[in-house]
Amino acid sequence: MRIIAGKYKKTPILTLQGEDITRPTRDMVKEALFSSITIYSDTSFLDLFSGSGSIGLEALSRGAERVVFNDINKEAVKIIRKNLEKVHEERDVYNLDYQECLKRLENGDFDYIYVDPPYKFMTYEDTFYYVSRYNVLSKTGIMIFEVEKNTQLNDEYLEFLKFKEKRYGINKLLYYRRGRL
Repeated sequence: MRIIAGKYKKTPILTLQGEDITRPTRDMVKEALFSSITIYSDTSFLDLFSGSGSIGLEALSRGAERVVFNDINKEAVKIIRKNLEKVHEERDVYNLDYQECLKRLENGDFDYIYVDPPYKFMTYEDTFYYVSRYNVLSKTGIMIFEVEKNTQLNDEYLEFLKFKEKRYGINKLLYYRRGRL
């Protein structure tokens, strides 16, 4: 696994062993994701279920100013920190349940929140609830979910509307933004 573009392009990324622990995002999906969003120098990005941190690292490499990493797994957090050392970056890395992380980041005003939970994750609706409750996403921000291809999410949760869905092999990306304010 490696960073695929930007100032840290081709930097190898450490990962946890075993896909039952973390599920690295394939390069094809990363490329599609970052081709579909715009990273500016003042972009803020939350990688909520970070695993190895590859998505957040990709955002950093492409110029995002603020990138926050979170994973409930202590070993994953160690890997994220080692990967940040490889690119000589210091960033906030949390070892929290996603709900606690969102609470801690209240009024965080993130441009992007990337949500790539374990495939058996069943509380997608709660994710929208906590992002809304704690006002973690900016008014024009986008939540992006990476899910298994057969996972079905609603077109609308609270004030969030799905505006894009793309399948990439066994994965798909779902994009949501506020549709009603």
